[in-house]
Amino acid sequence: MEQRLVIDLEEMPEEGVRMEGELDGGIFGIDCDDVRSAGPVHYELTAEPCDTELLVRVTVRAPFVMRCVRCLREFEYVAETEVPELSVDMRGRSSVDVTDEVREEVLLDLPNYPKCELLGEKCEINDVVAQFRLDKDPHSGVDSSTASGESVWDALDEFPEK
Repeated sequence: MEQRLVIDLEEMPEEGVRMEGELDGGIFGIDCDDVRSAGPVHYELTAEPCDTELLVRVTVRAPFVMRCVRCLREFEYVAETEVPELSVDMRGRSSVDVTDEVREEVLLDLPNYPKCELLGEKCEINDVVAQFRLDKDPHSGVDSSTASGESVWDALDEFPEK
C-alpha cells in the first residue's frame, strides 16, 4: 500500500491525469485512545496542468475509530472529505506530493467532540442527570428549566445576600 500520494509529472499526459487508489492510514500520524486510523484511505484524484501550475482535486474516504466524549464507547467513523482545489507550481519538478495537504484537510474535518450520535445511534449514557440535561436540545433557544419545571437558577436564590 502506498505511503505517499505522488503525481509523476514526467509521465502525465497534456490533458491531465485521473488516479484512484489507497494510502496507508498511518499518514495521519495519530494513534491515541480517543481517535485512531482504522484502515486504508481511499482517494480519487484529478490533476490538470494549467500553464506552470498543476490544479489538483482530491476526494478522500478515511475510516477512524473514535471514542464518544459522553459514554466513552468506541465507534467507527468514516471521514469523507473533498479537498479544495490545490494549485502547485510545477516548474523544475518531476513529481508533486500532495499527501500533507490531503492529511491536513481530513484532520480538519474530524469532529472536535465525537459522539455516538454522529452515526445516528443513541448514546448509551442517560442524557439526564439529577433532572439537568447534559446537552442542549437541538431546537433554537435554551430552556433553563428542569424536567419538574423549576428553573435551574432557583438554587441561587437560596444563598444569603451580603
